[in-house]
Amino acid sequence: MKFLKSICIIITFLVFGLLQAQDYKFIPKDQRLLTDEEVKTMEIMITPDVLLFNESGKLLPMSQVELMTNSDYKPLFYVDTDNKLKSIVFKRVKAKDNRVAKNPEAEFTKGEKALDFIATDIDGNTFKLSDLQGQVVILNFWFTKCGPCIQEMPELNKLSENYKDKKVKFLAITFNQKDIVEQFLEEQDFTFTIVPNANDVVSLYGVNSFPTSIVIDKEGKIVAKEVGYRTNIKSVLTKAINAAL
Repeated sequence: MKFLKSICIIITFLVFGLLQAQDYKFIPKDQRLLTDEEVKTMEIMITPDVLLFNESGKLLPMSQVELMTNSDYKPLFYVDTDNKLKSIVFKRVKAKDNRVAKNPEAEFTKGEKALDFIATDIDGNTFKLSDLQGQVVILNFWFTKCGPCIQEMPELNKLSENYKDKKVKFLAITFNQKDIVEQFLEEQDFTFTIVPNANDVVSLYGVNSFPTSIVIDKEGKIVAKEVGYRTNIKSVLTKAINAAL
């Protein structure tokens, strides 16, 4: 009897999972929904060919990937038979109140001291963050397979060009190894000072969402923090940089 009960529970679970995966008729049948556990353990790569949908099946522009950081929505990831990400459905969830909850990673105390670290850039130059005091420093946390990170790079390149004659230092922090980054840069232009193999810095700042940008003033204090992709990242960081100069 216990055995039959266990089988019934398993069958009920599988049927529920299948029904959940087939909720959206616009998702091709050869795609399956990743479980929450799979999402936690898999590296999610959002490439330009990934399709974004709302719950009604409306195709969204790639700029709406910023909904990933909006707590009013839960992204549902669908992969093909090779476990390659093909579609994302942004499911609206009920908020506890009428206020939009902010990603807790984006919270910081303005004026708090930036945590010091020693790192080596892609050209082999070793530096200490505290030695850069007297300059405004921008830390951009990214990685080579981060679609939103890549999407904002053209705007970040324009940003760094605008301040090339100013006391502003742009650092691109990634946990990727140097050889992987070098291969990436053969195809993608990124004009920040690249700091590869910097998982210790990523951990030090508690970064789990990419991209993340932090602006540090001339006294080494954090004055702005932006978590997740946003279409106006250049203007947002420009405002923070100008206020810190």
